[in-house]
Amino acid sequence: MWPKKKPEVDPKRQGPGVLKRENKRKSRGVNIRKILLDPKTVLAAVVGGFIIGLTAKPLGAALLPLGTIYIAFLSMCLVPILITAIVEGIARLLRDPNTRTLFKTMAFYYGVGLILPCVVGIGTALLLGPGLDLGPEAERSIGALIMESSAEARKSVGILDFLAQVIPTNIFEALSTNQVMSIVFMSVCFGLAMGMIQTPGTEEALALVETVYEAFMQLFRWAIVLLAPGLLFLVSGVVAQISVEVLYALTKFVVTFYVGGVILLIVYMVLFWLAVRGPILRALSKLSNPNMMAFMTNNPILALPIAMETLERDYEVDRRLPELVIPFGIFANQHGGVFLLSFLTIFLAQIYGIDLAFQDYVVIAIGSIIAGATAVGGGAVLIPTVAPILGAVGIPTSLALVVLATTDNIIGPVRTVLTLQSNVTLTVMTARPGREMPTAEMQGDDGQKSEVS
Repeated sequence: MWPKKKPEVDPKRQGPGVLKRENKRKSRGVNIRKILLDPKTVLAAVVGGFIIGLTAKPLGAALLPLGTIYIAFLSMCLVPILITAIVEGIARLLRDPNTRTLFKTMAFYYGVGLILPCVVGIGTALLLGPGLDLGPEAERSIGALIMESSAEARKSVGILDFLAQVIPTNIFEALSTNQVMSIVFMSVCFGLAMGMIQTPGTEEALALVETVYEAFMQLFRWAIVLLAPGLLFLVSGVVAQISVEVLYALTKFVVTFYVGGVILLIVYMVLFWLAVRGPILRALSKLSNPNMMAFMTNNPILALPIAMETLERDYEVDRRLPELVIPFGIFANQHGGVFLLSFLTIFLAQIYGIDLAFQDYVVIAIGSIIAGATAVGGGAVLIPTVAPILGAVGIPTSLALVVLATTDNIIGPVRTVLTLQSNVTLTVMTARPGREMPTAEMQGDDGQKSEVS
């Protein structure tokens, strides 16, 4: 016999004392979560990891497995989130009569726009050479890491060969082996198909996709609460394996990354101004609030409400478009991710002394666009994403792990701002301010309209 379950009693009926204790317990839980997710706590955890790794290397090495387990759990959630976000985002954009007529324009700006961060990332790394002339001490320290993971024997990978590797011959194999670029390609194709078909079960299928997305996002939210201790364990273990000179060498990487990021941000601002017109300072000043929020929190999602409200209130953009475009773009139009992967690959090639041919740059560009635009997470979580690009040019991932794990909390805010601003710019270029988007009633039976924005 199962024991009888005691009936639940509403705390409100047990008197003010019980209700007060219940409220205090909930408040305590919220406060702990808020403290753990505070950017200052995360930064303190990274600094603590550096201190442990530098001053207590045995302890740092002992903590590394815990950090690895934490990153593995986050990685488990990322691929389902990636697939469902892309499929549902594209399908909803195509099925919504208010955005379907703008899809071609948006897709054009989307495709062409992703070339920009890639060009700036590669160009900045080539012109400023963050992996060159590091000094004798840094070169000796990094040289030791290179000896531990020497560059792989390079295979001749042509552009068409690389593209052929992106298209999965078996989608289940691509999923089981975590081939991120192939998964992205499959998800985009599936999302386009789901957006075009008109069967009775399509909406139910998309509802299921949304449910899977929300379920894994909930797992991710639970796990991200432990981000600070997870990074403490991981960073302490990674830093315990490297020397102080290597960390100094990464300073040039960070500074150069910021220079390239500022250049790219200025380009986005100019494109935004060309779309909205008016006095340039007044036209751009309103963007400071969402961009500052994104930079300070290192989280573009937290800046979404401010960004959408700013576009509607200050730039007269119909709210329905940014409500669909910007959230989708946060996952599938990440210019900050493209910039990071292209910049990082050139940096590592310089460290390893690899001479890149023209076709190598094209491969890096294509790989960075496909993988970076949909990269989920940051730091060490990006290793499965960047690994195919590095492998195509013969670079091992071990040094990439060191770079990403130790610099992510410093360069992450720049990546976040670039992603947010690029999607804000895409939105105003797609729907000119002052013109309302077409409503379903204004369109024909097939949902088309001759003139849009």
